[in-house]
Amino acid sequence: MDGAAGTGRTAVAAALAARLGWRWCSIDELYRACAVVCRRTGDRASVDDIRFGADRTPGGPRPTYRGQRIDGLHGPDAAGAGSFAGDPRVRAAVAAEVRRFVGSHDAVVEGLGAGQVFPRAVLRLHLWASPARRARRHRAGLEPDAPRPEAPLRLGTVAWNRGSWSSHDTVSRLRDRVNVALGRRRRSVSVVIPARCSRDALGLVLPRLAAAAAGCDSEVQIVVVDDGSTDDTAAVAAAGGARVVSLGASRGRSGARNAGLQVATGDVVVFLDSDMLVEPDFFAEHLRLHEVANDTVVVGGRRHLPPGVTDPAGGRVLRRDSREALLDVYSYNMACLAHPWSLAYGCNVSVDRWFLERAAPTGFDESFVGWGLEDQELAYRLAGHGARWAYSRAASGAHLHHDRTMTAERFAGWKANLRRFVDTHEEASALERLVPGMDPSRAVDYVDVYRGFDGGPATADVAGLLVVRVPGSDDPLPAVQDAVANGAGAVALVDEGDRAELAVLAEAAAPGRGVRLYGGADWDRLSPHPGAG
Repeated sequence: MDGAAGTGRTAVAAALAARLGWRWCSIDELYRACAVVCRRTGDRASVDDIRFGADRTPGGPRPTYRGQRIDGLHGPDAAGAGSFAGDPRVRAAVAAEVRRFVGSHDAVVEGLGAGQVFPRAVLRLHLWASPARRARRHRAGLEPDAPRPEAPLRLGTVAWNRGSWSSHDTVSRLRDRVNVALGRRRRSVSVVIPARCSRDALGLVLPRLAAAAAGCDSEVQIVVVDDGSTDDTAAVAAAGGARVVSLGASRGRSGARNAGLQVATGDVVVFLDSDMLVEPDFFAEHLRLHEVANDTVVVGGRRHLPPGVTDPAGGRVLRRDSREALLDVYSYNMACLAHPWSLAYGCNVSVDRWFLERAAPTGFDESFVGWGLEDQELAYRLAGHGARWAYSRAASGAHLHHDRTMTAERFAGWKANLRRFVDTHEEASALERLVPGMDPSRAVDYVDVYRGFDGGPATADVAGLLVVRVPGSDDPLPAVQDAVANGAGAVALVDEGDRAELAVLAEAAAPGRGVRLYGGADWDRLSPHPGAG
């Protein structure tokens, strides 16, 4: 476990080890001991005689020098302890002592370079928090140490945002992650599908969901909520292996989703429309992105099938997701947008159930009637609790053809929901700028309307970006951190591998810096100098 100062690493590591019944130790404590001993002896070779003591105090094992406990580990003699990690001799001595102390025991090891000391650890964690939260902890005296160098965040590490969660909640969730990593329990996912008179669509949708579930090594629960259907939607859903919730009278999209949530048992909940044909790795991709970090909302892509086509692989051109036209220009790191929640459509989106229950305990707002904005309103509340966003073209689905015309009646219902949204969340009044893009009587460019709404970066900004471009097999995160550490203003990460997880990890690697993320082909279309970087 490593991470930035101000995230409570040591307290979390100690509590997690206690909850698991494991040993724990702090590498940073050893570096402080090295600084103290070297300053007092004037000899860096003295680090070879520093050991963790045999005592098992709540504060962890205490470093000793030639059998004597070292005092002053948080005093002036320990200043600049992190710089000792740059000395190969000191670094080797620290690594050797940590390995000796852990031995064959299960252990939580916290501190600088822990991942390098144990490269095959069952779980690697990087704790981070927003600059504002870290500053509050420093002002409160909860982080007495001066900031020290951080080991680069790398692919394969779980980026854990402390956010506003308590240490108790953080440790409980981390314990679950450890148990999953050890194979003691399996991650599970529930897909909640509101359906009204969807018999024919479900007959096509459910077999594809079953195939995706069979190709996923996690437990999958399919929940279909029959929202007052007048056909045999419920019977088709049951025959397709779904858990069926029958509402009798319709409660609308929000009510149906909430009813599905009440019976959902998965660690992750996917909300899916009843006409969405998913790809074989649909569940695996949603779950994979939730393994990368906590508090992530995975926004799955969508396509639109032409009339008469019921197989996305049928060779017909599918209508592209309109959101991708925006992200091509802005960034596939949705944190760069002023309002990323506005792209979290309920047709294909997933969230950690623990996070959902705490950030939005009432679920969807059932006062939203008809079509539109009930999904974005929920996402808005999740954003207020620190949600991060990963848009995935891989976790996609294809809508069966249906009439999507924005009629005057539908537009009126959407505007009524807009008023309800803004009345509830006055600070979201910028949503009103989207009205021209929804008005069926006006012909406007969706991207232009959205730009006026979001106010995020525009195409012209690319000329001033420092570009980090990497092959799909390489880890770009250390290069991003180096660029930020060396004073780069705005950074664009161009990833040839189209890895959705980089949006979340780049935000953790450089909190608050808005690292912009593009696929290679997207950048080449966008940039006047595609080879720059």
